[in-house]
Amino acid sequence: MSIEGIFRKNGNIRRLKDLTDAIDRDPSSVDLTQDNPVQLAALLKKFLRELPDPLMTFKLHRLFIASQCKFPLTLGFVVLTLQIQLFLRNQIERDTYI
Repeated sequence: MSIEGIFRKNGNIRRLKDLTDAIDRDPSSVDLTQDNPVQLAALLKKFLRELPDPLMTFKLHRLFIASQCKFPLTLGFVVLTLQIQLFLRNQIERDTYI
């Protein structure tokens, strides 16, 4: 599927608030299959904006730049994704055992 400007468009603000409230109440009861891709992208943007800690730290920024310089764009994206997953998993494990 290809949607032009999916992260540039805002989606329906009222629906975004309704989705957010429903997810906060009971995430398992929310059916996201009925929403369009722009609305889901707006929900993802809202989630990322409201994270208590940024997803892209200074350490990860350097890693992102390095992955894009050493590999083609598509492979670099895969490498970056795997590196971020490994980093986040290590962070979660570290925070769990402290």
